[in-house]
Amino acid sequence: MLRDLSTVLLDLHEGMQAAARRAGNGVRIHQAEMTLPVDTALVLKDGGCTLLADVARSHADAAWLTAASRLTLTWGELPTSEVAP
Repeated sequence: MLRDLSTVLLDLHEGMQAAARRAGNGVRIHQAEMTLPVDTALVLKDGGCTLLADVARSHADAAWLTAASRLTLTWGELPTSEVAP
């Protein structure tokens, strides 16, 4: 089922954070990159345009697509303030 792209991105981010927590104390993700097959649809909704998407749940789900769309995400840690010398 296609969902708002923002919801898909949030679920992927939360899943990555949960995996780090399950790995135990001392595990911290500084950067992560994912490239996933994705289904997308652009729909008119509430007077605007919304991008719906979802990742394939298994290889079999995306096998029928000869050229599946790919979503590449990179999360990285960014400093929020500068340290004065």
